[in-house]
Amino acid sequence: MPASDVRIALGEPQTIEKVVSHEEAAHEKRNWVRLTFECNNRCVFCLDSDTHDGRMRDRDEVKQQILEGRKAGATRLILSGGEPTIHPSYVDFIKLGKLAGYTKIQTVTNGRLFQYQDFLDRCIAAGLDEITFSLHGPNARIHDALVGVKGAFEQESAGLRRAIATRDRTGRPIVNVDIVINRANVKHLKEMLDLFISWGVHEFDLLQVVPFGRAFTEGRTTLFYDLEEMQPYLREAFEYTKRPGMHIWLNRFPPPHLEGFEHLIQDPYKLNDEVRGRKEEFARLLATGEDLDCREKEGRCRYCYLEQLCNHLYDERDRLAADAVSRVRIDTEAERNRPVVFGGDPASAKRAIHFGGPAEGEAESEKPQKRALPIVGALAAKTHAVKPRTLDERIGAASITCGWIVAPDLARAREAIAAHRALTDVELELGSIDGLLAALDGDHLDGRRVIAVHVKDVADAETLLASPHGFDVVVALTTRTQPWLLAMASPPARLVLRQPTHERLTESASEDVDLPAFFAAFRHDVPVIDVPACVIGRAPRAQPATLDASMLSAEGALEIFRFTRRHIESGYMTKALRCRTCVHDATCRGMHVNYVRAHGYGLMRPIVETSIAAE
Repeated sequence: MPASDVRIALGEPQTIEKVVSHEEAAHEKRNWVRLTFECNNRCVFCLDSDTHDGRMRDRDEVKQQILEGRKAGATRLILSGGEPTIHPSYVDFIKLGKLAGYTKIQTVTNGRLFQYQDFLDRCIAAGLDEITFSLHGPNARIHDALVGVKGAFEQESAGLRRAIATRDRTGRPIVNVDIVINRANVKHLKEMLDLFISWGVHEFDLLQVVPFGRAFTEGRTTLFYDLEEMQPYLREAFEYTKRPGMHIWLNRFPPPHLEGFEHLIQDPYKLNDEVRGRKEEFARLLATGEDLDCREKEGRCRYCYLEQLCNHLYDERDRLAADAVSRVRIDTEAERNRPVVFGGDPASAKRAIHFGGPAEGEAESEKPQKRALPIVGALAAKTHAVKPRTLDERIGAASITCGWIVAPDLARAREAIAAHRALTDVELELGSIDGLLAALDGDHLDGRRVIAVHVKDVADAETLLASPHGFDVVVALTTRTQPWLLAMASPPARLVLRQPTHERLTESASEDVDLPAFFAAFRHDVPVIDVPACVIGRAPRAQPATLDASMLSAEGALEIFRFTRRHIESGYMTKALRCRTCVHDATCRGMHVNYVRAHGYGLMRPIVETSIAAE
């Protein structure tokens, strides 16, 4: 989307240009390929340490993953580890990536080997386009202590400066720096940025320390810090994003701590990469009911960037196990539009095997003790394989009678309705309503009662509201429908408003309305869906517990990549830190993360007991 189309929502042209370019980069199809299970550093915050056994991945195995990713459409190849540069075939893998047709080949490295100009030159000649150096302190004292190797700062700094000099001389490679923010360096962020900028770095990826691997086994009491207490130091670093030509990325930061810098919230699309890197572990959870080895909801999870995704996944898992749903959402095009899944991290398979059962030769008493997944119904009490059920079997088991049918046109919707005879009531969300009114028999379509029709366009809304039918007309609240809504002197009785969600920040910026301003002007008592009570001035319309069939595999099982896609599209909600004081906090979902990334947390104003009494 052109930057000019999102200018109103985000304000500063310079910020908008960066946001648009960052979004395009985040949505680039990338293939992460691990080369090693070994590293020449020993970082105390390493999230990967539980897989390090000193091995190099088999050359043919790596080659296959590189080629398969390109065949699946990936355009960026990222070589990682462990430490990727210590693989004997590292340069050959770069050459292979270039021959395979990747437009960008990137590596994430501690950079120590790049202190040798000959090695750097060979990598650049082979086709290496971008080097991401991991540096975590402004000096040897802090950095070497964090990475566990004396002299590492001197070597890595030399590698970084050689790469910058080569870039300035030849135009390649792109050079950027990763910083894992933790208790030991958070107060030194400005010092670090200033130092690396003085060397010629213009792009930084600031990563929040996460509770995996050695970071939690050895660093839980020394690495993790109070985000609210350290806000002054963090915000000082975030301010650098406002500098011309400076690019700051944030990874794995909890969104509520980024108020004022919401556009820096990590693009939710990157959750696909995170899930891909742990796909076997999630698959084990969904296939057997065995808990994730890292699951500690009241402890470890509160430090984790995946907490909300996991909580949502567990909630869906529990609801399906208990048949605790009363509506089914069926998107007729979900499978047709589903991206090809490829890649992954072999370390995930290692972890799944290690935590799922004893390794060969391991005594049974040494097997890690697991907690059963806390779910209800037939899965409670122990972990075991769960027999998938077809969608119709799930509909029957839960006694679902209402179907929300999302389809491009009436014909496809009717096919879906006919395929599920247990549904007696339907909500329709059609790309085109052509032929709908003519097909209705009263308020019924093919013998099913139509209770709502969802629309996005004013013309469709006017047509349906003018008809003599009794179903709700659910209108998406967008910049296209806003003028029509505000011009209403007396809204029709069947009108319902719904806040849509968007996959991209730029879509949200261009299509969403200023909700507080809209509801300050639109004072009519019209039902509203998916807008917080603090914005509307009253409670939104509650929605039934819904089984989203788009999350299920063809066999009827909850599947992690389908789930993640729907989580990103509609389930990734967030609230401001101050919302904890609101009387609606327990029931309010907040706003979709992309609305917040585009428009900020400012619209969220807690309703507290004193304000209720005043009213």
